[in-house]
Formats: sequence, structure tokens, C-alpha cells
Amino acid sequence: MKSILSNILIIFPFFVFGQNTIMAEYLHTSETSNAKMSKRIVLYASNEKAKQVHFKSQLNEENEYGASLKEDGSISIIEKPSDFNNVWYYKASTKDIVKSVVNSNTNYIVYDTGLDYDWEITDEVDSVGNYQVIKATTYFRGRALIAWFAPAIPISFGPWKINGLPGLILKMYDEDRKFTWTVTKLNLNAELTEDSLEPQISDEAKEMTYQEGLNMSRKAYDEKQKRINTKLGGRGGNFRTVRHRDQDLERKYEWEEN
Repeated sequence: MKSILSNILIIFPFFVFGQNTIMAEYLHTSETSNAKMSKRIVLYASNEKAKQVHFKSQLNEENEYGASLKEDGSISIIEKPSDFNNVWYYKASTKDIVKSVVNSNTNYIVYDTGLDYDWEITDEVDSVGNYQVIKATTYFRGRALIAWFAPAIPISFGPWKINGLPGLILKMYDEDRKFTWTVTKLNLNAELTEDSLEPQISDEAKEMTYQEGLNMSRKAYDEKQKRINTKLGGRGGNFRTVRHRDQDLERKYEWEEN
């Protein structure tokens, strides 16, 4: 595995710490059959708690937002991402994620619970920046994932929803490399308080399970498809709206197994 971006910021790279807090910034890229996108994710973490801030996705310059006509005559519509304040909270002692999703019209708290990772830690060793990393694999919601974690940074968190390894995940990707996460900045002495890593839930927030949130999102998507189909004069079978959602990553859910 090649070293990551040459401009990576590493502070005290060989310092093994105890109760310090860290800040890790990741570049997340995704590639589907319709679009390539990237976004920044910033992880703030202590040994016990973590918070992730997700920034708006950016479309690869090869693609453009809006509608385009494909060679087969179908219409592809790439939606521009909304300006959501999207913050996720974690605890090492639980298997849950609390998501805060807020914009001018939306204020949701979404509970993604019971997350489980059956990690297989291999003997394969490499380096990311100045850190020795170890390869680990897992299978999560229908996708095989490969993670490279740094034992010298004993923080059990990582990008997206993945955690539970004996070291901070510095690089991760799926088996097809359609989705990647690469650390670009790392501060091992970030000044954070424990309170700043606790979920901020307002009285106005609507709370729901992740399954309820998915159902609501799918319903809104279907309704939008119908409206677009009406405007296109009934050509609904020949167009596709492209969005950047967790559903792109997750192929199967635990509640669907029974």
C-alpha cells in the first residue's frame, strides 16, 4: 500500500498516549455507475467517545449536477447535495451511533443501533504516513471492508460507522475500492472536552430509528421520482436520480435477515 497524500499533517507521530483526544480528517471518495463524489469527514475522539462531522459531498469534475441523456436514451439526474449539518456521535462501550441531521427545514436525531463488527486481524503490516498499520477485514451490511489501523494510536474509532479495532483506522476501503477513506490530517493533541463529544439534542428534534429514517428517505425519494416522471411526460422508466446516501454503501440490513 502506497503512502498517503504527501501533505499529510502528523503531530508527534511516534507518541503513544493514554487519555488524550485526537482529531483526524479523512477524505472519503465514492464511485458508482453514475457519478464520482468526495467529501471531508472530521473525527474528534477520546478513548471512550467520538464525534464525526460530515461535510457536503463534492461532485468529481468529470460529472455535472442536473440532468443528462445517456447513450441508451435514459435520463440521469444528479442531485446537488443539501446543506445539512450532519454530526455523528459514538461511544466505545456501546454499539450505537447517534446522528444529528439539521438544516433550515430539518431537525432529526437518528439512532443507528446494534452495530456489530466481526473483525479478522491479519498478519499483514504496512505503513500510512509515519505509522505502522495492520490490516483487518470485516463484513458489514452486505459489504466486505478492509481497514488499516495504527496500534500506536490506541483509539478504537475510524471513519464512517466503522470502529472496534485496537488502534485508529487510518485507511479503509471496500473490496471493490468503490468507496475509500484516507486520513489527510492528524492531531494527537486536539483540545477537546468530554462534553463536546456528547450528543447535542434540542427539544425541537424529531427522534427516530435508522430503519424509520431509511423508510422516510425512500418514501420522499419515490415521491420525487413520481413528480419528475409527471414532468417528463411518463418516461419514468428511463430516468434515474443519483444521490449520495448511506444506502449506496449498505446493501443489506440486519432487520431484513429474519
